[in-house]
Amino acid sequence: MFHIRGSEPTAERWVLISCVNYHEPDEFVALVKEYQSYLLGKIIKISNDGQYGIDNDPLKLVFQWDDLFGIVVIIPIETELMIALKALQKLCETANEKLAGHSAK
Repeated sequence: MFHIRGSEPTAERWVLISCVNYHEPDEFVALVKEYQSYLLGKIIKISNDGQYGIDNDPLKLVFQWDDLFGIVVIIPIETELMIALKALQKLCETANEKLAGHSAK
């Protein structure tokens, strides 16, 4: 189950997302693919530091995974914070619904 950790992003506008095995990249990949599916875009590599985005994302969110923090979403300064947080909450809910559907089968 995916959920946003804490009530506010960090000062750097990082949002930490928890899941069962957030220290493993499988959940990260599933979450990015879910966002890609929602936007009907392509996953693009933003940096060599494990940062990815979706080419047509109007929020320009940056998804990052590492073995210390797990899943991190960086909200760019030009993106409205509350809109991005609502989008991430919806993304977590949608991903959780799909996970629940798969486990019920």
